[in-house]
Amino acid sequence: MMIQIPESGRVGTLISSSVKQIFESFSRQIPDSENLMIITRLSPRRLIRHIDLNSVDFRWLSIEESIHSIDPSLEHVNHLVNSTILENEGLVWIDGLEYLADRQGFDAVHSFVRNIVDSVGNTKWKIIIAIEIGTFNEIEIAQIIREASEIETKIEDIDLEENIIESEIVQTKKNQDVEVKKIKVTGLKLLTKISKEGFTQKTLRERIMQWRSMNLDVSILEPALNFQNPDDAYHLYSDVEELVRTAVELDSRLDILKEKGETAKAYAYRYRIRQLTGLDEISRIVDTLLSE
Repeated sequence: MMIQIPESGRVGTLISSSVKQIFESFSRQIPDSENLMIITRLSPRRLIRHIDLNSVDFRWLSIEESIHSIDPSLEHVNHLVNSTILENEGLVWIDGLEYLADRQGFDAVHSFVRNIVDSVGNTKWKIIIAIEIGTFNEIEIAQIIREASEIETKIEDIDLEENIIESEIVQTKKNQDVEVKKIKVTGLKLLTKISKEGFTQKTLRERIMQWRSMNLDVSILEPALNFQNPDDAYHLYSDVEELVRTAVELDSRLDILKEKGETAKAYAYRYRIRQLTGLDEISRIVDTLLSE
């Protein structure tokens, strides 16, 4: 997903079905050199999965006590935005307006949007307001967009080849119906292993996103994003890297299994290997089936 970033001095409204998912796309699109301020309802623990928190200025909209939190009031957010855009240039991301509206009412949110539109006009800053579908009614959305135009998004071309597995019913010799569930499987590719010298929080996060795009379940690696010791993080990454390599090799053997007429089993194992569990067992089964 590509997001059309507003021009300098402009505020744009980004409407999506999931703020978390659209932020994921946003974080991949922003260059490291961008001066970025994030004001969000996403906690630091969730935010760190998508962006290097050491390279950005961010505030967590929360009543919890934290060095990164900001009191969830429009007055505090307005002051932060205005003080940020006084000098230099950059980009401000704001989400959580529905949370602020619940606390202070929509009219106050509407006034806040008008205020930041006026404030940013003569600066080199850009502001994105991210709103999740269903958090405001149609009239309220229209009022916000009247102040800050809606941002366009488009689907980007992805190099990864996708194979869509269609739902089908396979009739067995015993006249038993075996349903093959419809699942979307992205072709697995073997990526170059990250060297220890090139291993950083940023490269780890990018690799996790690459594996996720292949529908690989790499949730076991996510805690490494919070490890204080980089050696421990790299050790866990290396373990998962070996699992992924095994899965990629198995995935190619499943193509051969499918060609031998074992379509249902190939589909089932293709889904299982993306969970990165039981790979040795699946490998033994596939070896047996291929030798028959």
